[in-house]
Amino acid sequence: MALTRDHEIWAMALWVAKHHQADGHAYIADRIATLEAEGAPGGVALWKKVEQRYSQLTGTPEPIHGQPRHMQN
Repeated sequence: MALTRDHEIWAMALWVAKHHQADGHAYIADRIATLEAEGAPGGVALWKKVEQRYSQLTGTPEPIHGQPRHMQN
């Protein structure tokens, strides 16, 4: 069985959950902000997909980027 792009994205979400646990959303937000600053729209799109999968995996809502964390709930 070949690994699909969706499998890769799920694997990235699992990696974030394993290595960053409760700080996963913050880690992903940092990756997105860094890639936005670097002008890498493909990387931003990838990490936004990872964020969706991570939210599904952990049962937590996706944060709204640019808002302070206390306003995201």
